[in-house]
Amino acid sequence: MSASNPFSSAFELQRTMIDQSRRAAETGIDVQRAAVETWFGSFDSAKSVQKSGVTLSKTAIDAYLDGLKSVFPEDSIAELETAVDEQFDAVDEIHEDAWQSFLEGLDEAEATYDEMTEMQLELLAESFDALEEMQSDAEETAEETVASAEELAESA
Repeated sequence: MSASNPFSSAFELQRTMIDQSRRAAETGIDVQRAAVETWFGSFDSAKSVQKSGVTLSKTAIDAYLDGLKSVFPEDSIAELETAVDEQFDAVDEIHEDAWQSFLEGLDEAEATYDEMTEMQLELLAESFDALEEMQSDAEETAEETVASAEELAESA
């Protein structure tokens, strides 16, 4: 655009604003993606903490049963220990199955989220590309109009 075109700086400012808006939108999506990935990743730790809680409960009950052995006949406590062990084995199995199912669902949700985020980025890029093209066309039209006006003014 010629230096005498009064619209030059306005179009330059507009280009800068479009570019900054594009980068801000992309950064916002990247921040969302990182937050969601962190959230998805936190469930392995939650599983571990929950499993530790179950183990701690079993240890406490085992200690209690050991204490009962000093008061009651060992045979009567042995049946109780067997029942407790069986129950905790069942809890461990249910715990593992439930977490496996949950984490599989979570993996599917994460894959869906990734696909949606990619689509969002593509749409964002297409939108900004279209906006930049419209801005460029408007700038070209303004430049032609100013050039025509300058020629008219010179010939008058």
